[in-house]
Amino acid sequence: MSTSRTARQSRPNLTSLLYSLPVRRLKNILVHVAPNITLGAVNELHSTQLTRLYKLNMSDERNLLLSFAPSLAVRLLRQEGQLLSSEAALINFISRSETRESGAGSKCENKEGMSLELLVPRLLKHSSNNREMAYPYSIFEEPAGQPLSTLAAHLSGPERRDIDRQIGAMTKALAALTSPNGTFGAASRVFTEPNANTTAGPQAPAVAPKVGFKTWSEAFNALLEGILRDGEDISVLLPYDVIRARCERLSWHLDAITLPRLTILDIGSEANVMVSYDKSKASSSGSADAKITGLRSWAQGVFGDPLIADVFTDPSEGFLEGWRGEGRTMTEGEENADVRMMLYRCYKAVVAIVTEHYRPQPDSSQKELKGRRKLTSVLAELEKTDAMNDGGGKRSRSPSGFGEEASKRPKLESDTA
Repeated sequence: MSTSRTARQSRPNLTSLLYSLPVRRLKNILVHVAPNITLGAVNELHSTQLTRLYKLNMSDERNLLLSFAPSLAVRLLRQEGQLLSSEAALINFISRSETRESGAGSKCENKEGMSLELLVPRLLKHSSNNREMAYPYSIFEEPAGQPLSTLAAHLSGPERRDIDRQIGAMTKALAALTSPNGTFGAASRVFTEPNANTTAGPQAPAVAPKVGFKTWSEAFNALLEGILRDGEDISVLLPYDVIRARCERLSWHLDAITLPRLTILDIGSEANVMVSYDKSKASSSGSADAKITGLRSWAQGVFGDPLIADVFTDPSEGFLEGWRGEGRTMTEGEENADVRMMLYRCYKAVVAIVTEHYRPQPDSSQKELKGRRKLTSVLAELEKTDAMNDGGGKRSRSPSGFGEEASKRPKLESDTA
């Protein structure tokens, strides 16, 4: 179970909390979010997420979740610069999509048999400016359950397989949703930010379209180029030219993806998947009632190829059962899926390496070494695949904008901010 510390049980704890959380301002905000209800204890939740999480205990015994932007002391990658606004926009989009799917008075369950309405938390308020509480924040109704990482050791084989199956079904249900404006890219790129001061609900303003990419190869290039420049910014030792060259020559395989389907990059992370687990309701087979209740964070949304999600790197049988399910397939370009997966593995390996340099941890050396081994392996595979393409007479083309010279590299949104 997620550990927490009570922040308002004593004067010292409250004094400490005031340095990170403006409680008085929070109370004023909650007057509008939850009228006639007062704030009780505030508990800081220990989490591996970048955002700071607080459990708000309300006087009506309802719990709310406050998600606070990372402090300025935390070094962020380019793709992490708009975590809260991206999450808020994506949750609003999914909620409205589910409402349209449900129809008047019917159960909100999409064509893939998974009710996303029950998995996406209700967003009560989001603010993307720093005026109200010094940092951007979001307030949700607290999702049920606890991170899968705290339960994994206690699950039986059948219980874990069933959870994996549910994760597969959720991944497929999300992939049934496509970009509202037909463009590809990270949610922060496809959507504008919600209003700087937004109270979510039936009257919440629609998320306005921003400027995404016309092709998946361009969108993937922006993701890869962003993390490479993150590494270059702090002089992380990487074969930058080799990575760019390998991906440039094989990027045409990415254009087999013509529909910008929604996926969450870390949808398979045990620290991100929330599970409701009740051993007292065990079935006759001895399996407990274990159900996924959503994700801790929805910030890593991408419209493109669902196969880029972490869960496809080494999928379990249970996950594949849920992913395949019944009905239509969500995978395009199956004939070159292996090559696309190599490109995604290359991207993830670079992310793993660079992240350890941005936010060092006690085990960063081991994690970085693991990432470098994966990068070396996948670069060798990409080289072999490229040679096979050349040998077969197929000419590689690169509409995605990869370039070996810095002057020809695509301009990223963060460069103009």
